[in-house]
Amino acid sequence: MVTNNNFEKNEKMTLPDVSLCAIVRDEKINPAGGIERFVESHVPFVEEAVIIDTGSLDGTREILEELQSKYKNLKVFDHKFNGFVESRNYSLSKVNTEYTLILDADELITNKKPKNEWEKIKYSLNSNIDCYRFEFENVSPSIREEFRSYWPDRLFKAKKTKFGFVGGDQQIWENHDLEAGNFINATIRHFITDFKSFIIKRENFYQNGIRSIFEDEIIHKDLAPSQIPGFAEWKEYNPKRDFYE
Repeated sequence: MVTNNNFEKNEKMTLPDVSLCAIVRDEKINPAGGIERFVESHVPFVEEAVIIDTGSLDGTREILEELQSKYKNLKVFDHKFNGFVESRNYSLSKVNTEYTLILDADELITNKKPKNEWEKIKYSLNSNIDCYRFEFENVSPSIREEFRSYWPDRLFKAKKTKFGFVGGDQQIWENHDLEAGNFINATIRHFITDFKSFIIKRENFYQNGIRSIFEDEIIHKDLAPSQIPGFAEWKEYNPKRDFYE
């Protein structure tokens, strides 16, 4: 358990009592390099990693099985996808550590280039703080959005806060006595495709107030994302990923 924010510099750069938590579906290839690169970039830096596969058909699940033999702290579970809210809450129920770190498979916390963000996180952890938020950056092949510090808390004490997701990446705490998340000067980078493909994906997956392709095909017809037209464009590799490590 984390007791203070003072760590010896020669310790292994692993976040103590922290679990990476992610839900995935058809992430063999994505703008951030795919599921294998996601695991390689993050699992070594946490005490535990919980990844929920919600019905991949592109080989993602098989890759995760192979990676389990390399990373003993990687736990993989299968769960039928029934929307982001239910799937994310299920993933959090599998966490055993005090803290939970939420990431998506197209996001990255760097350990070398341009800087070691894990080190910033580790030396910011304090057992008296329940939740943290990060700088967040969308990285496209051609332009980069400015940092947005208002992104929802991504690192928190899930059991203490009595977590509950209410929509996609928007979480709500049942414990209303909690203070706002403490800000960590570390960046989560979200890799996207070109602007046109990004807009198509947003229109298909994240429309508000009307039925979307996501609702019609992914949930009601029980189709995986890889079975939807335009999937290859949404998942096209972003070459700017090579500038980060």
